[in-house]
Amino acid sequence: MPTPTPDFEKEFIQAIRANLLEVIIQLDAGDKNLRKKIDTFSSRFKFLKSEVEKKIREDNMFRAVFSKDPGKQKIHENIAARFIEKLPQVSDFNQLSHNGLQLLGGTVISRKDARIGGGVSRAKSIDFTWNSSVYKIYAAHKYTKNSGGAQDNQYRDLQVFIREANDSNLKNTVFLAIADGGYYQMNDSETGTTKLQRLKRLANKENVFAMPIDELESFLVELSSKN
Repeated sequence: MPTPTPDFEKEFIQAIRANLLEVIIQLDAGDKNLRKKIDTFSSRFKFLKSEVEKKIREDNMFRAVFSKDPGKQKIHENIAARFIEKLPQVSDFNQLSHNGLQLLGGTVISRKDARIGGGVSRAKSIDFTWNSSVYKIYAAHKYTKNSGGAQDNQYRDLQVFIREANDSNLKNTVFLAIADGGYYQMNDSETGTTKLQRLKRLANKENVFAMPIDELESFLVELSSKN
């Protein structure tokens, strides 16, 4: 039976609610960072700290001012990571930090080496690695909901990731650009296709692919059947 694919929007809302509850927990525990935020807010707007604390407890909307933004906690990447790690075709799964592995000219290198070689501006971060059958998988993941400048940058990042991967001659190695969210179903003005279709066409080597996460499990099953 296929593994249920993640509902990014539902889990994002759950994370918002959890973070709102966390504010009350932090307030009760006397969390230093929260205390500092309350002190700054009270001083800036000339409110008593006791009034601010009372409002935080009573008003969910006001509490959001002091709550963490799930979007700044790599929430979508974390959701994708939890899903991939559970797939039966996946072993030795790793979610990498921003300073982890980079893809440059078809070669997987450390960020330090990319910086030394002067290619850090061109290198693209690898978000996940895992093994599947005899293959080593390197993947970049983006969840992009709406259009806009930052979202267009995410789209370009995946394009560059694919182009760098297309230069690879590594054996038993697969590169995946995982593109999730409604943005990738929107029209690409340069090609007249969807943005996802454009990414798939850019992946022009037999070991480079672009797909949404709901296609990943069937892809890995097919990949394993080749050996």
